[in-house]
Amino acid sequence: MIDFKTVQKSDVNNFKKYYNCFSPSAIDTEWNLLNAYMWRNEFNIKFAVYDDTLIRAYFNDDEKIWGYTMPVGKNIKGALNEIMGDSAERGAAPHIAMLTNAQRAMLESMYPSGFSYERSPENQDYIYLTEEFATLPGKKFHAKRNHISKFYRTYTDTHFETLDDSNKADAMQVVLDWCRENGVNADNYEEAKIIREALFDLREEFNMRGAVLYADTKPIAMTLGSEISPIAFDINFEKALREYDGVYAVISNEFAKTLTSYKYINREEDMGIEGLRKSKLSYNPVIILDRFNARLK
Repeated sequence: MIDFKTVQKSDVNNFKKYYNCFSPSAIDTEWNLLNAYMWRNEFNIKFAVYDDTLIRAYFNDDEKIWGYTMPVGKNIKGALNEIMGDSAERGAAPHIAMLTNAQRAMLESMYPSGFSYERSPENQDYIYLTEEFATLPGKKFHAKRNHISKFYRTYTDTHFETLDDSNKADAMQVVLDWCRENGVNADNYEEAKIIREALFDLREEFNMRGAVLYADTKPIAMTLGSEISPIAFDINFEKALREYDGVYAVISNEFAKTLTSYKYINREEDMGIEGLRKSKLSYNPVIILDRFNARLK
């Protein structure tokens, strides 16, 4: 049985070596190990190393494995065989989750007709050209530009700040106010705990970047993200107070203007939430990165 262990902070950088042959052009959030660390408890994410190859698994609350992801490293086929054996020892059929089209093709080539595949639309990544997100050009972004203009006409005493030690508490205040606005108990809300850790414990160490938007001296929106690769930036968190009409459009647009050294912005999945899906589509993604779950036939 594979000896899986919960990801540690030191693993975020140590495990990067397994991705080195892919990461210069990566745009997929699955390559962002900081994400795995931040959500380690919520999704019970664990890792193991086999023959210089990294294996990731998601565990259920009962410590049974929900699914493995495609191994990465020197010996992918060997690691997949280990997954097959591990699943058999645990009394379950192997479930390889979160596959991209390229990973699906690789798995099919290694095990022809061995797996059945099901698309997982709630886990697909929405990826945008940074330049388009920052400038909102042409007719397809006309409504977004109008929405932002209306915000600035309505709330005249506004300003935008990139995140640093002087305003990280304001960013956290937005999260707490968002929880109150949405009837969420922040003390029991895992994402609020994760954002707090990211703001106060991880931001500097892992070069996370973010911003805070203010109106009438009050922080009303925050965003925080991290680099996937030299060409892609991941928006890990974005919270805003909906009483300020247009606030999400403004914070995302202003922050994109600070990210123009990256070709792409990945705004992650829609989690199967219809309103979130419509919002993400309204920004005209250039790539919707499909994902598939594979089960042994």
